[in-house]
Amino acid sequence: MFFGLSPKLGPIANWGLNLDKDKIEVDTESFQTNIPGIFAVGDISTYPGKKKLILSGFHEAALAAFAVKAHLNPGKKVHLQYTTTSNVIHQRLGVESLKKKAG
Repeated sequence: MFFGLSPKLGPIANWGLNLDKDKIEVDTESFQTNIPGIFAVGDISTYPGKKKLILSGFHEAALAAFAVKAHLNPGKKVHLQYTTTSNVIHQRLGVESLKKKAG
């Protein structure tokens, strides 16, 4: 993973990725490139209807994260947990659970 301040491909341009005007083409279901296991989100990626907005980048990153999980663990279900309700996440973050506060 790389977070850049400038959407310039540099050496990545020579990796054999499908490009369109110096942007990496991705599948909008997974944000995977034409090379399995390589994903791209944000200003460096492109697809039909792409909007260059920070909000779009966050959405793309969330979908890509799920796709990466599926790529690394094929066939395993992804269990969603939310910071507002998950005791597991509260424990990992070291915060008191809302259920404990209420009880």
